[in-house]
Formats: sequence, C-alpha cells, structure tokens
Amino acid sequence: MNRKALYRKLDRAFGIPILILLAIFLKRRKTFPAFDIKKILVVKFAAIGDSIMMIPMLRTLRRAYPDAEITFLCSDINKSIIKKTPYVDKVLVENVHDFLKNPFAFFKMIHSLRKEKYSIVIDTEQWSRISAIIIALLKYDFSVGFKTEGQYKHFMFNRVINHSREKHELDTFIDLLLPLFVPVKKSDYVLEYFLDEKNHIAAEKFFEDNSLNGKTVITLHPGCGGTGKPREWDIKNYILLGERLIAYNKDIVLLITGSNDESEKNDELEAGLRKLLPPETHIHNITGKYSLDDVVAIIKKVTLIVCSNTGMLHLASCVGTKTMGLHGPTNPAKWGAYSPNTVLIQSDKYCSPCLYLGHDYGCNNPTCMTHISVDDVYIHIRKALNPELFPEELRVIK
Repeated sequence: MNRKALYRKLDRAFGIPILILLAIFLKRRKTFPAFDIKKILVVKFAAIGDSIMMIPMLRTLRRAYPDAEITFLCSDINKSIIKKTPYVDKVLVENVHDFLKNPFAFFKMIHSLRKEKYSIVIDTEQWSRISAIIIALLKYDFSVGFKTEGQYKHFMFNRVINHSREKHELDTFIDLLLPLFVPVKKSDYVLEYFLDEKNHIAAEKFFEDNSLNGKTVITLHPGCGGTGKPREWDIKNYILLGERLIAYNKDIVLLITGSNDESEKNDELEAGLRKLLPPETHIHNITGKYSLDDVVAIIKKVTLIVCSNTGMLHLASCVGTKTMGLHGPTNPAKWGAYSPNTVLIQSDKYCSPCLYLGHDYGCNNPTCMTHISVDDVYIHIRKALNPELFPEELRVIK
C-alpha cells in the first residue's frame, strides 16, 4: 500500500471519530461576522487541477473583501499554482502526508497557526478530514466547508455547502462563498492563469528555434501524474494516433509534453513514433526540459492538445488552447475542461464514469480508457482542423 492510500485509510478511520468528538466538546459560533473581516484562511492540500479551478473563487473572494488578508494553506502538490495567484497575500505550505511519519509536525503546525485569529476559514477539501480537524483547532469566527456524501467531515463547520456530483467543480468552489454573502456574477465563472513575460519569451524562442510559427502543432500529453494511471490512454494509442495524423498531413508537428516523472513513457512514445513515421517528420519531446509555466506558455501557442483528465487539461483551458479531453473513469460534466474551446471524448464502457472524489474507482482494474478508439480521437481532431469538410451537424463547436 502506497503512502497516499495509507493516508486516505487513516484519515477516514481516525478522522471521522475525532471530528465527532470535537463537535461535541467544542462550541461553534452560529452567526456570520458581517463586519470587520480582517483575516481569511483558505485550505486546500491537493491537487493542481482543483487549485486551478479554485482561482475564480479566490478572485471573487478578493473582490468582496479587498482589505482582508487572505492566507492559503496548501502543500507541495499545489503550491506552484497558489503562489502565482495574485488574490492571495500569504501562502503556508504543509505536507499532510508527512504527519504519518512525524506526528509532532502536526502539533507544531497547529501551534503556529493559532498565533493568528481568522475572521473566516474556508475548507475547500471535498473528502479529507485532516483539513477539518486542523480548522477545528484554530482560532476563528466563522467557518464554511463541504458536506460530501459518505465522507462525514462537516460536523465542525458553521455553514456547509452540499458537494454535488453533477455540478462542475469550479461552480462548486464558488458555491462556498454563498454563506459569506458574497455577490457572484456570471463573469466570475472564468478561468485564468498567470504567466510572466519570461514564460512568453521562452515559448517564442522555442517556436522560432524549431521553425514552428504558422505550423499545425499538435501536443500529445499522455501522463496523468503518479496516481492517475487508470485515467491514462495507452501509449500505443498515442503512437497510432500520431501515425494517422502524419498520414493525413505530413506537415503536422507533434509535440510531446510531460513532467520528469513521465520521461520513461514519453520516451517510449517518441521512439514508437520515430519507428513508424518518415525520418523527416517533426517530433519534439520536451518532457522535463522546461518549467511548468514555460510549458503552459508553449501550449498556449499550439493548435490543440490531446490528453486525459489531468492538470494539463485545465491549464490548456486557462490559456485558451483547444483541448481533446479523454475521459474514462472521470465525469467530464464534473471534472472536464471548463472552456467552450474543448472537445469531450468519453469512454462508452457501460460503467463509465465512476470516479467522484479522485480515488474512488468503481473497480480495481479500470479498463474504460481502452474503449476510446484511435478512430474516435482522430476524427475529432480532423473536425477541429478542417470543420468545413464536415456537415454542419457533425462539426466541432468552437
């Protein structure tokens, strides 16, 4: 059993009774402190995709309380996103998985956090009990968090928002502002991502050095992180897709992206493509060679990206790139790209989708991604590249 799986089991086994006891013995304030909101704490320990979809909520919160100090408690997993977000004043980083081997670190963190008194605390975790336990032990006036089916983590919150299976997660995060009487506008439901000028310069240089300006550049991003293997489309499918695309148009450029941890699978993809395709085919494998923000700036300039439901899907949506999102266990209505410039390609397996909270797969060995065929993805790309060749009712909506 890996560390994250052990953490989830212990979080449930011990977290639920601890929260029930805390709810019995600790009194909660019932009324919202409508005036003098000085300090706000937001808690979220994972993950990149979730943190990206929280940005509209943070932006709306900042607009409602421009003079309040907003502190964000995160982990190494999502700190790169939060530290770039201009709506946050302070970022605190704690790796909750480390508490398993060093419980004293938990009490040290609580001691440090209790030096502050927060007007409002917002727990954005959907299932993890550790965030609710941390909040219960802090000094604050008012707290809000999710009441998620079967998770029993909501006992200590002053107000709860029912976490919906049907509503997109970006919408659900904004719902957390409702008990705070924050006015929400239609324009608030918009993603954004924050790139520096140096990121754009790096992307421009990459395109110029490789003569990519004006070319049809299609990005293949096969990885889904360390725990996302059931969401991944097989590397052989990406190889066959690349072969089909080059057969259709030999001038298409294939760009392979991923993190350092995904180098092995992406090297396999590159080798497979080079074995099948003519030697003059333009293939660029930049796995692990650029920072995340430089990669996002590069993705902003490509024609489209093919990937599963992973952080890169949401990053590409933020910068306006057309996405081909492959969904097996994940529900695109809940976790899909929040953009009109996306194509949802869903497995047709009878039990798909099954995933709700990110780890609760419906079976031990999900095979739903195998039900997405190379033909399905290829024809969607063809429609995106040349919509005029297809009847109106079959075109990709832009």
